[in-house]
Amino acid sequence: MTDLIFGKNAVLEAFDAGLDIEKVFVLNNIRGEFEVQIRNLCKDANVPLAKVPEIKLNELSKFKVHQGVVALISPIKYYDHKDIIASAFDKGEVPLILVLDGVTDVRNIGAISRSAYFFGAHGMIISGNFAGRINEDTVKSSAGAILKIPVSRVSSLLHLVSDLQSMGLKVVATSLTKDAVIPEKSDLTEPTAIILGAEDKGLHYKVLEIVDEVVKISAIGEFDSLNVSVAAGVLLYECNRQRLNLVK
Repeated sequence: MTDLIFGKNAVLEAFDAGLDIEKVFVLNNIRGEFEVQIRNLCKDANVPLAKVPEIKLNELSKFKVHQGVVALISPIKYYDHKDIIASAFDKGEVPLILVLDGVTDVRNIGAISRSAYFFGAHGMIISGNFAGRINEDTVKSSAGAILKIPVSRVSSLLHLVSDLQSMGLKVVATSLTKDAVIPEKSDLTEPTAIILGAEDKGLHYKVLEIVDEVVKISAIGEFDSLNVSVAAGVLLYECNRQRLNLVK
């Protein structure tokens, strides 16, 4: 489902046409006007940019003439996160957004999108230049759900948190810090964005400082954390439980 575009003019034309580009790979020693131009285009469109050796570009392009640049066209359409939230408010619904920061396993992203769609989340936001890219495996592991739920992406999680708060959302982060509360004690009935970080690194301490609340899922066994897709499912279930109880 993911298409490849390579060559300088072809990639520039893809940006100009407004195609949803998943990721751009450029030669690691590329310099000059084109490098600046492609870097700025990726920055403006929140498209991850990776500088790689020539062998990687050769493999991606199947050894065709790539001129030092290869772009992957996404199998999904990306939305502006502000539009996703505004749409929920316009429908008279209470927004529920999932934010994935630095989650690289595409199967986890697929599984999370499946749970998000099942529990009625209004959208997902993918943060971080090194986040996993959406591809055929993501679509398959989501059972097609990622094609049905709006997805956005941003480069700066700190700026995103500020955006979400300014739009009236309570921003909840997941962490194992001592002051974190269990999800049952967090009010998830109000407009909410839940941030989940990568399993190996978690969320940056600066993010934890500016969010509205930090939650953690209590463990009984020896493991101190869940797979990120399982954690997402638990939190989405709790959010759904609270909201259903509110309307009874």
